[in-house]
Amino acid sequence: MDNKPHSDDKKVTFIEYDEKRPGLAHIHINGKKAFSMPAFDAGLLECGQEIPADEIAKRSLEDEKQRCWATALRLLAVRSQSRAELKKKLMAKAFGKVAVEMALSRAQGAGYIDDEAFARQWIESRMRSKPKGRYLLKQELKGKGVDEPIIEKLLSEELFDETQMARLLIEKRAWKWKKLDDFRFKQKACAYLAGKGFTYDIASEAVEAFLSLAETDE
Repeated sequence: MDNKPHSDDKKVTFIEYDEKRPGLAHIHINGKKAFSMPAFDAGLLECGQEIPADEIAKRSLEDEKQRCWATALRLLAVRSQSRAELKKKLMAKAFGKVAVEMALSRAQGAGYIDDEAFARQWIESRMRSKPKGRYLLKQELKGKGVDEPIIEKLLSEELFDETQMARLLIEKRAWKWKKLDDFRFKQKACAYLAGKGFTYDIASEAVEAFLSLAETDE
């Protein structure tokens, strides 16, 4: 490093050693915190020392990358995220594009984000707890930033039985319509299923199957 002062060089005004994270130090330049670095390396700096602006920019970027990566890991520890969803959350925390893209690439390379696996888990979760029709599931996944080809692929697989999902919802709701005749029952059930994103054909098929089974049980 050239030790001669330059007009754009800036001075170290304070070196703050982090009490909660002993291995970390925060470097203040011209009175403002500029970046963090390993405490051992910070021991080589002195207050009043001038540092070239490009060196400060480089260290600031490296610091931001590490903070962004740590934030990404915390978000992924809470639940799975799609790439687009994680990117949106990191950008909302004011990380720069370079740091965010680095974190996303690193997470994808490590297998921490995988849009197809994320979408599959989302669909399976909905099938278990909150069944919804193809349309609403598709809208939910698009809202999470999953690409349409991935969504269409998964919704076409055998794991997604839309009629069975509709029947499960009817079984949970049938007690409300048990005093109705079949015609009114079908009207109520189909309207309910439509609100859950099921097409009329799927809803009608599921209701007919439910009523047939109910008659057999009697």
